[in-house]
Amino acid sequence: MKYSTIIISIYVVLSIIGCNSGNKPSETTKNKSEEEIKVSYVYKNNEQTKNIKQKGNLIVKLAATELGSALKNTIKEEGAEKAILFCNHNAMKITDSLATAENVKIRRIAIKNRNPKNEVNTDESEIFTKYLKEWKDGKTLESKIAIDNNGHPVYYKPIIMVKKCLTCHGKRGETMPENIATKITELYPNDRAIDFKDGDPRGMWAITFNKIKIGE
Repeated sequence: MKYSTIIISIYVVLSIIGCNSGNKPSETTKNKSEEEIKVSYVYKNNEQTKNIKQKGNLIVKLAATELGSALKNTIKEEGAEKAILFCNHNAMKITDSLATAENVKIRRIAIKNRNPKNEVNTDESEIFTKYLKEWKDGKTLESKIAIDNNGHPVYYKPIIMVKKCLTCHGKRGETMPENIATKITELYPNDRAIDFKDGDPRGMWAITFNKIKIGE
């Protein structure tokens, strides 16, 4: 199915929370300037959307597995402090290598980020804020597909905190040991990725399909 047949629902800033209506955009919405448009969602459940979701989910699983395996081995062989250094030097190299192989862009992004390179942009902040609202409302957090400013689909999937990650992302002096907290502060002086609890949404995976352009 050609991309031009995908219906895109575009919502302005004040209506992003209610972006699941599934109605065709009005002419007024279509004519709004780019500055007023924040996030465009592909909502039609067609074959193209299913393929993007399946591929995005697979890439997330591959990336998470590679990162998790490498981190686990480092902790086992050298300890938790060395694992922090390993993440600092190698996490992006691992995801970049997979991104090259899969012909996509892979990011792990957050509002409360550890590495400033992983900070969300304005649109992504709104997407994550929506996830937080859904989580607080007790809803199941599903993957989303949004369109970036270049017309490329971006697959988003929330990153949920689990107990084993609280050693590096929990509360200092409680779930996060002091020696780990000290090492993190040394490597990331502006770190904001702390004080999480088990089950908290920490951020999002963002998989950008650079070779796909919606509307062409």
